[in-house]
Amino acid sequence: MDTVNPVELFKRPKLRSPYMVAAWPGMGGVAIIAANYLRHQLGAEEFGEIDPYYFFSPAQVLIEDHLIQVPELPESKFYSWDTDREHGLVIFIGSSQPERGYEFANRILDVAEEFQIIRIYTFASFPLFIHHSRRPRVWGTATDAELIEYLKGYRVQVMESGSIGGLNGLLLGVAKERGVEGVCLLGEIPVYATQVANPGASRAVLEVLIEMLDVEINLDELTAWAERFEPEMEKLYNALPEDTRETIDRFESLMTHVRPAEAEMDRDIIEEIEDFLEEQRRKGRGN
Repeated sequence: MDTVNPVELFKRPKLRSPYMVAAWPGMGGVAIIAANYLRHQLGAEEFGEIDPYYFFSPAQVLIEDHLIQVPELPESKFYSWDTDREHGLVIFIGSSQPERGYEFANRILDVAEEFQIIRIYTFASFPLFIHHSRRPRVWGTATDAELIEYLKGYRVQVMESGSIGGLNGLLLGVAKERGVEGVCLLGEIPVYATQVANPGASRAVLEVLIEMLDVEINLDELTAWAERFEPEMEKLYNALPEDTRETIDRFESLMTHVRPAEAEMDRDIIEEIEDFLEEQRRKGRGN
């Protein structure tokens, strides 16, 4: 492990028993949209960053106006918010998933320990066979059994098993290793729209988070953004094969009666949707 500390704090805000919210890009942009919206609405102030040179290696350059541009490295920044409240807030936002995730998570937790963070919240997406018109539910998991009961008190569906990819999940595993409480809130997204921004799912997780943190922010802009994405979602849905749409509709109907984890999914249909998405990604790359 490097001896040089890659974390640079420009100032050290005084925060009362703070919580931390951390987010990176992922499917549907659920986490990064939610965290950035929260930051802007609260007016949180930047107070530090993690040097990208320790965790990112650019693999390409852009060409603009016939000329090669200097590589741009991702940003990983800390923000703070405190207005004489019982609990302050640190918001960490990373613009890209790092290559050395475990070490990166530990550097964030070093900052968490310095500010005596009492709990870390992250966001993620939960892809399911749901129609995009459905109001997303929020699922959750946590680092200990008491927090699971805490989640249930906010009408969060508790995950029984599975995994959370990237730092939105890994950070909480490392937090548990270091004795820091952690909660992940996951917003439902349609399995056929994982590559499309889903501000509706971001809104869903934020509604739960602000209730947990007892803060007030206006979600109207996020609601309007979600509505603007509806035509793109509809286009994706209509591009699916007819039998796939029928399967999604049947599963959507089934979802009203049973928990998603208990619903039997046709593996052939799952593979068909995955093949369709991969084909769309290839078209997007021009291959």
